[in-house]
Order: sequence, then structure tokens, then C-alpha cells
Amino acid sequence: MDFAPLDRDVQPRAGECQKRERFSSGARSQLTVVTSELSLAEALVKPMREEDVPRQTTSRQFLSSRANLRVIPVQRAILIEAARQRATSSRLKLPDTIHVATAVILKCTTLLTNDQQFKSLSNLPVVILSEVTS
Repeated sequence: MDFAPLDRDVQPRAGECQKRERFSSGARSQLTVVTSELSLAEALVKPMREEDVPRQTTSRQFLSSRANLRVIPVQRAILIEAARQRATSSRLKLPDTIHVATAVILKCTTLLTNDQQFKSLSNLPVVILSEVTS
């Protein structure tokens, strides 16, 4: 089974949810998407700042575990791996390395993001969502 962790740059917005649905529908039975619970906190910042309750609800619903999406708690092993990633890849900030560590710990095959900085990873293939959904 393939895994693809999401990071904070893959956030649910009304129009983008449809793009994501098109991306995932073709591989629905073959792909499991994994994200850290950290994604929820990251995705809620802007809607909370703007008091956008519908978008907060969309974010909460989108970032809930279901058949092909696993939302993983930030655990000690992930934090230790994040520290290792940060020590060897100083370009990434701690939240980003938590996403990478989640992928590494869960043996993910691909990192799905819209953040170009992740392309510098040598230990994990990166797919830029905007490049495959345009």
C-alpha cells in the first residue's frame, strides 16, 4: 500500500477540495493518504484569524480519518525522527520535519505538498499537488 503524507500547504478550500477529489478518485482504492494531526492546527489558523466558521468546519471535516485518509497523532518516535531530519536538513523548519518524520515512520512512498522546499528531500519522493491537479 502506498502512503502520501499531506502538509500544511495542502489545505482544504471550497474549489480546491474538488481538485483534490479528482486527484484522489482515480487512485482511491490504491492510495492511502497520511497526515499528522499537526495539519489540523496549521489549516485552522487562517480561518480562525478571519473568523471564517464554514472554512473551519471544512478543515475539520477534511482532516478527519476515514477510509483512505489516516490522521496520525504526533508521537514521541515522530518527534525524535523530526529532530533527526532537522539536524540533517536545516532548510526545513520543525513543523515541516514533523510531516517528513510522519512519512518516514509510516514508511510512506511519497510526500504530497504544495511547498517547493520539500523538493530538496533526498530520502522521500515529493509530488507538488498543484502540478498534478492543474
